[in-house]
Amino acid sequence: LEAILARATEQGQPDGTPWRKIIIIVEGIYSMEGQFCRLREVVALKKKYRAYLYLDEAHSVGAVGPRGRGVTDHLGVPTADVDMMMGTFTKSFGSVGGYIAGSRDMVEALRRHSAGSLYAPAMSPPAV
Repeated sequence: LEAILARATEQGQPDGTPWRKIIIIVEGIYSMEGQFCRLREVVALKKKYRAYLYLDEAHSVGAVGPRGRGVTDHLGVPTADVDMMMGTFTKSFGSVGGYIAGSRDMVEALRRHSAGSLYAPAMSPPAV
């Protein structure tokens, strides 16, 4: 990951234009292997290369950590170090839907540009 980030920040796009934003996307727990993300190391790289971090907590929220808050809770990583977190209510909570957590600007941008948000039907009342 560090080699990719270094190349992206030093060389930019294939035509040499610098990248405007670099986003690191990781899962909290990789479901097929059951391995935790090396979140502390990823956060350190995020800070070093001034990237954004998107953390998928679908398999960890409600299941790990002293308070069940996922990998950040389990590994003691402050959630402020993660720019965008997402998870699902279908696995640990036995419901439907999910969540996105991040800055107001990021969440609003996702709502404006995501097909799932724009074209999805309403959730059933018992799940709301």
